[in-house]
This record gives sequence, structure tokens and C-alpha cells, in this order.
Amino acid sequence: MLGSRVAIFSLMAAVFFSASARAVDPPLHAGGTFDPFLLALQPEVRMGALPPWVEGPAAVDASTATVTVSLQPDWLVVGVEMFVATIVFNDNGDGGPALEWESADGKVSTISYGLGEIGNPVGLNSRTVLLPQDLTRAGGKLLLSYFGKFDSLLSMAIRPAREDSMTVIGERHSPVLIDGNLQVFEDGEVNGTRPIPMAGDLRNGSIIEAELSARVEPLEDSLEFVIPIQGKPEAAMLRLESLGLDPESRIEVFLNGENLGSLAFPSFQLDDPSLVTDWNGNLILAGWRKGSLFIASRHLVEGDNSIVLTLKRSSAETGREVFLRNSGIHLRFSTPQWPQDFPPNPIESKIDGLSTAPDFSLVEPALPQAETTKQPATESPAPGTP
Repeated sequence: MLGSRVAIFSLMAAVFFSASARAVDPPLHAGGTFDPFLLALQPEVRMGALPPWVEGPAAVDASTATVTVSLQPDWLVVGVEMFVATIVFNDNGDGGPALEWESADGKVSTISYGLGEIGNPVGLNSRTVLLPQDLTRAGGKLLLSYFGKFDSLLSMAIRPAREDSMTVIGERHSPVLIDGNLQVFEDGEVNGTRPIPMAGDLRNGSIIEAELSARVEPLEDSLEFVIPIQGKPEAAMLRLESLGLDPESRIEVFLNGENLGSLAFPSFQLDDPSLVTDWNGNLILAGWRKGSLFIASRHLVEGDNSIVLTLKRSSAETGREVFLRNSGIHLRFSTPQWPQDFPPNPIESKIDGLSTAPDFSLVEPALPQAETTKQPATESPAPGTP
């Protein structure tokens, strides 16, 4: 966990402020149209050059732990259609900072009541929020507040975005944001609401999404999950989210005593606003990250399967706590062949009491089929019969 004596500041502060004696107020509108607006709040307030869509320097009030940034209407800057805000903060488990929007007529709308965890002080955290276009279109003020806890606000970054068309396969996903690394974010991840834990087991065709642990829990050295399986899966995919993992560290996966390798996490850009430095100068990526590992069928057995997650820290790491949430495993089972000459009699599989009998049924084919039923032979008339 981060103590009060720890001085964490954003990488962005080190990038564009090499001289500590430089004045706080940057030159007005010195940034390019698609340059981000970067604001470091700890260990001291420092701002980058202002892009043309920012009206003026941010107003920072340490006594009330509030930050105000005024944004121009969308139509004043060609190409800018949306804004994305990333907040890095020390998460005390009290819900985290709030994000609001004040329109030109003084009306205040809540974008996020709290960007952090409730009941789980996880330390260094980061949230990215896609600002609603219906609020920002006419311009106004973005308000960040963490009342009484200004020292827990580390940095803010606002980046411009443009809209593009997207086609989505299936009905279960709602992607709304793609970053510079082509990582896709779902609406629930960037709309400012608290993510809902993926509790329970789901069946989607031949895929079973089984929960291992949805709640936030620390990964100190190792953590074991035991899943009983009836039936033989064709393959599995282990999925989870991690916070606090050093980029040089890794999480190794052991299945039934066999080391299957390390969880894979998405790559990131070195100008990511969530990338910060700790007191030893090590880079840390704040916020939750999604990790996964493919598991071949030969590693799974019928009955109890033991999955052990082991944290392997780097030699230079400072020992920051690592947390996991939404840990689960996706299992793929075989599907019956189609078409069949007789109704299928599928073998049921179970995971923690979840029945996994195939939830689909054979339907009439969409295309015409060749005639397969022979007509009864017509008897030939007896000789001499007219």
C-alpha cells in the first residue's frame, strides 16, 4: 500500500517539466489539436501546454480537493468530437474521487459518483472515463473532487477523441472506446459507473463462463482455486483482472501441479496517463488490467482441478500489494454434430453445481435439402390385367 511518506507522481510530470523552478502557468494554447492536456497534482501542481480546446489553466483548490478544467465547445475545434479523462489517485476504499460537468448555464451533471473501490483500499488506482458528448458539445467545465483528500489525487489527463464507425459481432458486447494501442474498452468500463463484479456462472452455447472469485482479494504469494468438472472440455481460458502488478513482475499459473506459464496482459503505450513512477523511479501502471491464459484440453481432468496463481516479483520491485478481481475460467465443450438422423442425447457436465447440458436445439435447415425419403415402389399390374 502507499503510505503518506510515499511521493508518487505521474510520468507526465517528469516528461515535460525538467526544471522545478518553472512557473506553474504554461503558455496558453501551445499544444496541438490532438495533444492531451496533462495535469500533475502531486508532489506539486504542474500543467502541460494547453491544447486549443482548453480555455485556460486549470483551477486547483487544495483546501477543497477540487480541480476545474474549462473545455471549449466541440464545434470550435475541427476534428475533436469527444473527450476522455484519466484520473490517477490513491484509492482508500471510500469510493474514490467524483467527476462532474458544469454547463455554461451553471447546471451540474454527475458523470461519476466515485471512481474507486468501496471497502477495499487498493492503493494506486486509475480510471478512464469517456465524457458524454451531449454534455461536452456546448462546452463547459469538468469538475474533479475528492473532498478532504487532495493528497490522494495524483494526476489528471484529458485527451481529445474522434468518432468512427464500428461493427460488433454478437449482442453481449458494447465497445465504445479504442485507445492508441488499439485496446478496446466496453461501455461499462469507461462510463464512470463502478464495474459490476462478474459473479455467477453463465452458459453461452458451448462455452461455460465459470466464476472463480469475483470479489477483490489480495495476491500475496499464491492463491488457489479448485474447480470440479464433469465431462471433458475441449479447452479453457483463464481470465482475471489485476491491480498493482509491476510491469517487470508476472503471475504464473499452475494447473494440477504443472506450470503452464504466465498470464498475458495487454501491452501499453509509454505515454499512457496511467503510467506513473514510484519513489525509486520504477514505472508502475496504475489501475485494473485484464490478464488471460489459454489452457489446452490435455491439462484438464474430470473431477477436481487445482489452479494456483503465484506472484513472481522483480528484483527491483518495492513490494506494492497486488490485487485480483473477476477471476474466472471459460470452458469450451463439444457440440453435437448437425444434421443428425436421431435426436441428440448430450452428456451433461457440471461446474460447482452448474448444469451444462447444451442449451441449443436442432432446427429446420435454412437451405433446401435433397430428398432423402424413398417413395414406396408401385406394384406392377399382374399379366393380363388392364
